[in-house]
Amino acid sequence: MDNKGFTLLETMVVLVITTIFVFFAFAADKHFSRQKLDAAAAMIAEDIRLTQQLNMKQDGLYTMIFDFVNERYYIKKYMVIYKKVELPGGIDLIYTNFDFDNNPYNGPDHRLSFNTRGEPVRANGVLIGGHLSLKDKNDNILYVIVASLTGRVRIDTSPPS
Repeated sequence: MDNKGFTLLETMVVLVITTIFVFFAFAADKHFSRQKLDAAAAMIAEDIRLTQQLNMKQDGLYTMIFDFVNERYYIKKYMVIYKKVELPGGIDLIYTNFDFDNNPYNGPDHRLSFNTRGEPVRANGVLIGGHLSLKDKNDNILYVIVASLTGRVRIDTSPPS
């Protein structure tokens, strides 16, 4: 007898194996998305610390500027770009309350600057920090928080109170 088809058992084994692979592919995608979010938050926190250190060195005024439209941020020395960072694909910069110019009529300007002691400061000299929020494609959110008086930078899953 010359059968050229698949048996029911062979078909079921292939379907079970395919289902297992699809399940693990989705689980791995969620895991890697969260890892990418953690890495992006850590990278931003390190660059905030870098900006603090550069300002403490006193060789210029360094400011971080966050660009929501293009999912990137810059470190500028006066008006020159010192460093430009693109966020990884799938990571969104969703909010920041950094407001360097302290103008109540235009909302936050998404600029963060430090004085020579490493404290977050506004244009009028008031010491004030803030935070930014990042979200991945699975709606996980992380907050990068800069303490108002000390300039301490930390990452948290809860919004600052």
